[in-house]
Amino acid sequence: MGTVLWLTAAGCCVAAQPASSQRTAFLQAERAVAENRLGDYQRLSAELTDYPLLPYLRYLWAKSHLDDDQAVRRFLDTYANTRYAAPLRTKWLIQLGKRQRWSELLSQYRGGEDPELQCYAGVAYLQSGRTDEAFGIARPLWLSGGEPAEPCISLFSTYQASPYFNRDLLWLRFKAALKRGNTGLAQRLLPAFAEDELRLANLWLDLQRHPERLANTVAWREYPAETRAECLVFATVVWLEQDLDAALMFWDREKAGLPIPAESSQRVEKQIGLALATQRDRRAYARLAALDDSDDSIREWRVRAALQHQSWPEVDLALSRLNNEERNQDKWQYWLARSQELSGLREPALSLYRQIAEHRSYYGFLAAGKLGRTVKLVDKPLAVPESELEDLQSRSEFLEVSEFLALDRPLEAKRQWGFAIAKLDKPRLAAAAKLAQRWGWSAQAIATVAKANEWDDIGLRFPIAYADSVRQAAGARQLAPALIFGLIRQESAFDPQADSPAGAKGLMQIMPNTGQEIAKNLGEPWSGGNDLLKPDTNIQFGAWHFKQLLDRFDRHPALAAAAYNAGANRVKRWLPSDKPLPADIWVETIPYKETRGYVASVLMYSLIYRERLNAETPRSEDLMRDVRPG
Repeated sequence: MGTVLWLTAAGCCVAAQPASSQRTAFLQAERAVAENRLGDYQRLSAELTDYPLLPYLRYLWAKSHLDDDQAVRRFLDTYANTRYAAPLRTKWLIQLGKRQRWSELLSQYRGGEDPELQCYAGVAYLQSGRTDEAFGIARPLWLSGGEPAEPCISLFSTYQASPYFNRDLLWLRFKAALKRGNTGLAQRLLPAFAEDELRLANLWLDLQRHPERLANTVAWREYPAETRAECLVFATVVWLEQDLDAALMFWDREKAGLPIPAESSQRVEKQIGLALATQRDRRAYARLAALDDSDDSIREWRVRAALQHQSWPEVDLALSRLNNEERNQDKWQYWLARSQELSGLREPALSLYRQIAEHRSYYGFLAAGKLGRTVKLVDKPLAVPESELEDLQSRSEFLEVSEFLALDRPLEAKRQWGFAIAKLDKPRLAAAAKLAQRWGWSAQAIATVAKANEWDDIGLRFPIAYADSVRQAAGARQLAPALIFGLIRQESAFDPQADSPAGAKGLMQIMPNTGQEIAKNLGEPWSGGNDLLKPDTNIQFGAWHFKQLLDRFDRHPALAAAAYNAGANRVKRWLPSDKPLPADIWVETIPYKETRGYVASVLMYSLIYRERLNAETPRSEDLMRDVRPG
């Protein structure tokens, strides 16, 4: 049978060879697994010996029959090299632990990150008299400050009663729990403290909730100097997030008389400097300048603190304290050029701008704007022989991907793709990216070519997908299509099924509650968050939302993009208070690293799509207008 192209609901064209009868048998076998019909499962799976998803089907059966050791072992032996082996082994070993089959568990245990399995392995080692291994597992779990999995309760109890345990470990777990904000665990540890320790432990708990009480509590001054120093550091770190000025004043007053370790002092001073900088406080630069150069965030925020107030001599000094690798980055070369330009050194500035403008980066595009040039894309499509593409898509792991897509199982397809490409070297990763592009699977093409460190295939990295929907939504909202493409590229990389940990969905990553509100405003039907997984709906809603943000923020794309990511209320707080601020400085000094990078990427991608679409907008000068006071 020749290769047939199937168009899936996810929008991908994939090579799909299995006969429709096999797909029917597979779907029936899946139902048999779900309904625990062994005879039907065996009969149907016997018809699927050459079907790409037979390993997946057998995994489903083995996963639902973990008490059948023979079936699990047979699967692990037969399909050891599939992506299903590791999760099945973990589930099976946890089941062995629950059944207290310790020797069998240890015979199969090969480590792993699952905390429940680690706990069962620790108990298994204890039952086998191998205390060194048992407590080797117990110690990092104990010190994590996290809630223990159920089997770890007995492991921890034995650990605490052993010679391996001491009071320092109790305090370390207590403080780790507080650091994670897990006050419930910290409170449950209180009965383990001796009477003379309990008072101090309760003080720590109180400071976690009310750090300002350190200023009015006499009791903490009765402890040894080392303990007072530790309390001061702990309380200040928490207090800074609640009342920066009060915490700063108390820290400066108390720190000199206490033996605070240099590392702890640097940590607090760093947090103070960064907190001041994110509030655009003029004290930020001096605090950060006083710290050593060992921390990259300190080095970078020195520059930003100087930029906030356009203090160009301080910008120069901060740039000089970057390390050699940093100084050669486009970002800091651009700010050196800006400083030179505004200090009257026009020719050196122009020379630097010309160098940076050769690069396809946000700062390269800023430099091109300074020179009045269009952006430079440097498009070099990857040349992959047809034979390599045929070889890849004929491999079993890629046949599984293709079949999941043909069955409209995008999540399983994505998981299988990740497993399949993990084994590839860089040339074959590039071939896989081109294969995904051929299939119309933009999101995986983009992700895969990045893993291959290939950056110059512009059509692959910046596809013009969902073009009709984008143009329709852009026209309805008087937006440049390139802006919407830039947002989609940043938000989801063209994955219509994208679902963030926070719950944002679809191409333009819209939260369901926001989607419901937009639907109401547009008079569109709304049946729930899954409506946002429909590309047309998502793009329409995202364009409407972005237009609302543009109108709210002086039609400034950088501000609207920041609000799309971090929320309008935060952006309002970040606006300059007295006079306009150059947009490049405003973007560079956005307090949140994620939002700072997000805005830079959206602006850069929008300019790339302007070139790809041969459009007149957006122009660099429109994207980078001065930001006016709020």
